[in-house]
Amino acid sequence: MPIGETLRNARMEKGFSLEYLEEATKIRAKYLEALENERFDVLPGPVYAKAFLRTYAKFLNLDTEAIMQEFSVEGNEPVPDLIKDPQAEPEPGYTGGGKNLRYLVAGFAIIALLGVHFFYDAGRPEENKPNLPQTAQQQQQTQPENNTGAGNQPPQEQTVEGVRVTLKVMDGQSWMQIVADGNTVFSGTVSPGETKDFQAQEKIYLHVGNAGAVEVNVNGKDLGRLGQTGKVVRNTFYSGQEPEVNRG
Repeated sequence: MPIGETLRNARMEKGFSLEYLEEATKIRAKYLEALENERFDVLPGPVYAKAFLRTYAKFLNLDTEAIMQEFSVEGNEPVPDLIKDPQAEPEPGYTGGGKNLRYLVAGFAIIALLGVHFFYDAGRPEENKPNLPQTAQQQQQTQPENNTGAGNQPPQEQTVEGVRVTLKVMDGQSWMQIVADGNTVFSGTVSPGETKDFQAQEKIYLHVGNAGAVEVNVNGKDLGRLGQTGKVVRNTFYSGQEPEVNRG
């Protein structure tokens, strides 16, 4: 199956919109659409096309290595055009050193590719980089001691000082950013079956993608799903106020 059709089918099967995937992968929607249409000429360059394709395929849980191999077989790999054929005759007046020149040019090409990859990774937003120690530490400090991880049932109604929000991802991945009292305490992608618990003194702000996959509980009150599948929803819950869900 062609690369673009494979990506499109996987996205539609998971119910993801290009708007949601743009926020989740930090790749512009027009580039994601270009990958699905195999319009690699629309992307900033061959190296970016390869990096975007790998990120997109990995997020959709596809066989990344098979996708990248197909990408290379179709002739999309950037090839330095300065490397001469080793069997070619030397130019007039050339006195030798052809092998060293080829090694030198190849070395520059490799260094250039590594430099572009480093630039791309360095420019990516922090929330798109997995397993950041700081984010994990913030998450541990924010969660109450009685939270034992994925699969926990939402807490029963109880008296809570401030505001407490519990998010449970049900049947699809969801990217989310949580801000408690002005501080970002979590940002990343949450898998189905995982539960996230957050508490603040005054307010908690939610920025959630694929809202139809997320159930919310505020101060022990179940409010149901945050929105529709594939949609991005923003909500703020305040201490001392009746919680309401803005489903967009």
